[in-house]
Amino acid sequence: MPNPFKIISNAMCLVLLLGVLGCHHESKPIHKKPPKKLVKAKAKEYVEVKYTEPQLIAFFDSVGRLPVEPLANKAAFWADSVFENFTEPMSRVLSDADFTLLKSCIRKGMIKPVDARSIFGELKVDSTCTSKGLFDSVKKGNVYLQYYPFGGKKSKFDEFGILVGDAGHCDSSELYFFKGNKIIAKQSGYSRYTDNVQYFKNVDGESIVYRRMEFNEGSGIWWFNSFFYKYDGDKLIPVLNELMNSNLLQPSPWGIREIWLESTIQHTNPLVMKFVYHQQFQDTAEYDHYVADPKRGPMIVNDSTLVRYAWNAKTKKLEAQFESSKINRPQILSCYLIDNELLFINAYHQRLKKMMLNKKKKRYILHYLNNIKNYQNEPGEK
Repeated sequence: MPNPFKIISNAMCLVLLLGVLGCHHESKPIHKKPPKKLVKAKAKEYVEVKYTEPQLIAFFDSVGRLPVEPLANKAAFWADSVFENFTEPMSRVLSDADFTLLKSCIRKGMIKPVDARSIFGELKVDSTCTSKGLFDSVKKGNVYLQYYPFGGKKSKFDEFGILVGDAGHCDSSELYFFKGNKIIAKQSGYSRYTDNVQYFKNVDGESIVYRRMEFNEGSGIWWFNSFFYKYDGDKLIPVLNELMNSNLLQPSPWGIREIWLESTIQHTNPLVMKFVYHQQFQDTAEYDHYVADPKRGPMIVNDSTLVRYAWNAKTKKLEAQFESSKINRPQILSCYLIDNELLFINAYHQRLKKMMLNKKKKRYILHYLNNIKNYQNEPGEK
């Protein structure tokens, strides 16, 4: 069989030879314009419209009159879809021998692939997580295994989780949820965060497990949600999806508001979370007849509050009680790092309206509205 590398080498030599010969061609250069059909049409440049102040105020008020629920639902849709579909139900009962074997693997912190397939019915971690162990954390030929006790009512093996594969390095790792010797559900186990699986007891005594879900991360930008799932008999059900931390520094190519929100659990029975948050306009807002101060833009909101969550046995959800809080659901959703500017205007309409009484702040708001009106559809349009 001919050597393919030799064929390629010979071909390259031929091309170089022809190129060298071509360099000695002495015909005069032709300075003619190419035929019309070969001339590419110049791309039409987008010109930003400079709206008048009355036009911007009318746009602002029209957004403020929109019903907030559709805007909020649109903003929540993606994260809620991931949350609701993140769990895969299972119903696999382990034999006494396999359950005893699993307990032995828990003590060792590792499991052999053949045993993993016997217990879980599958093994999805690839060879990079099994062939040599992972950074010498497990013996060669074994797979990393981690045990998460959820404090069951009868014993430590009543409600618990088992992670197969190292969560921080194996994107095919799986987290299995057990009710006694029965696997009731599984989720993707991959996470770069060691505190990614935690739990507390609900008012009905069942375990609620919560995890951090990363939606976006980069330089000066990140977005994490907390996913809460509850044991419900021999099922694992989704009960709460809450914004954990979002950050968007300015100036940034990703948005035109500076955003920061962080929520932390203060109590678990009932669940109480503390929200610390601020939103601010860009540092500069230069736009012809709306030239703002080149210093830092005005703060829209800068506050903290507590939110209590009540268990609703009918809906089987943890529901936020915003009545005694300084923030509401649409305002939280306005901190999602997505296209949600109409929601932001609607959720903070009264606050922005009050800010416009200040001439300096008004310039920033008009600049912001001009940007949004240029790149958003009119309210009611699709």
